[in-house]
Amino acid sequence: MTRALVIGRRRQGRGIAQAVAETERRLGAAGWTVESAVVDSKKQLRKRARRAVKAQGDVVVAVGGDGAVSQVVQALAGTEVDLGIVPMGTGNLLAGNLGIPRPRDKAIDVVLSGGRRRIDLGQVTIDRKRRAFAVACGIGFDAVVMRSTGKRGKRRWGKLAYLASAIKNHGRVRNVSHEITIDGVRSTTEATQVFIANFGGMGLPIEPRLGIHPDDGALDVMVEHRDPAAPAGRDRRQRRRRDAHQGVDSAGRADGDRSAVLTNAVRSQVARPVRVARPEGFEPPTY
Repeated sequence: MTRALVIGRRRQGRGIAQAVAETERRLGAAGWTVESAVVDSKKQLRKRARRAVKAQGDVVVAVGGDGAVSQVVQALAGTEVDLGIVPMGTGNLLAGNLGIPRPRDKAIDVVLSGGRRRIDLGQVTIDRKRRAFAVACGIGFDAVVMRSTGKRGKRRWGKLAYLASAIKNHGRVRNVSHEITIDGVRSTTEATQVFIANFGGMGLPIEPRLGIHPDDGALDVMVEHRDPAAPAGRDRRQRRRRDAHQGVDSAGRADGDRSAVLTNAVRSQVARPVRVARPEGFEPPTY
């Protein structure tokens, strides 16, 4: 008999508790043994998911957005416990890359009868703190947009809130010097942002078409430059290398005003994988 934990984090105006209850009911009706929890903090999400792993559960279903899913991923990395997703956030990037539908009933169908796929995870270290990521992490303008997009705007406008934040900050963005080390090979480049990606769908207005695969044992490094000569300062992207097996170090440095570009030192590497539920036969686009 399949044993599952259904878990969500309370978020104002999202109906998380109702979605958790519905998911629990559907799984129970299918003969699963189900526990559920609606918690208040990210730490509690991780704690409850780790408890399910120790209890030798089969599936942990994260009900919520990318933030909730990310916390559960921390607990399931490298285990035999499957990750199910009922997407209820703004971006829902991992769910979107896996083809998990947004309607709640259809997402629950995927948990119940969808296929399973093991995907790579990245591990990022910032200020000596480690965490796993499933889709991508970035340094530069993208981080500024994420940081400056408020909860109220996301609740009201959804993904458009990120676009509004990007437009608001775009005029202040400029190239800064980035030092990037990939598998021990160091280079320096001028860039507005650097992405370390495991999936190609990162919520960007124009997704890169670079053949990114989420299960090839490597992370993809993309560098975005702002070209002042192009209309409206159009950005251009390039993939520097795909063989980032051992690790990626990226550090951006800017003189003067740092408000337009987030400049932290980041180390990323391939971490232990996780197995996720996705629609039967669905293959993530390689962009």
